[in-house]
Amino acid sequence: MKVLVDSNVILEIILQREQVDVAKGILSLLSIGKHEAYLTVGGFYGMLYTIDNYLRKVMELKKSDRVDALRSIMKQVLNKFQVAEHDSDSLLRSIDDMAFYDLEDSCQYHAALKVGCTLLVTFNKSDFNVSDDAPVKVVTPQEFLDRACL
Repeated sequence: MKVLVDSNVILEIILQREQVDVAKGILSLLSIGKHEAYLTVGGFYGMLYTIDNYLRKVMELKKSDRVDALRSIMKQVLNKFQVAEHDSDSLLRSIDDMAFYDLEDSCQYHAALKVGCTLLVTFNKSDFNVSDDAPVKVVTPQEFLDRACL
């Protein structure tokens, strides 16, 4: 099964946020190899920015140490996830999809659709206004873990 993981799930682990244990459960399950894990290039860029700010402001790392840490973290991410790519047509479909008010979420959804994902895992499920019979089901990390245990 192909699964697109929203960057908010990955950031939960890296930044040690409140739901880190659930997010770690997702990575553990994905690392078993039953699923192909994807992230979007936009999510990757967003993580670069967010993690860099975290390393600078919270961890107070100096420039060279911060960049080294950022490189290491992002290489680890790319070792676990494939990148779901877009083209102009899929981006236009994302922009024109009237089911979405958040166009970034629409882009993620359409990237998942383009690469054949059947699930999109996100902490922001309510932002994805898709029907139950949509080709890509949107689930929370806990719902994904619960499904995997069935």
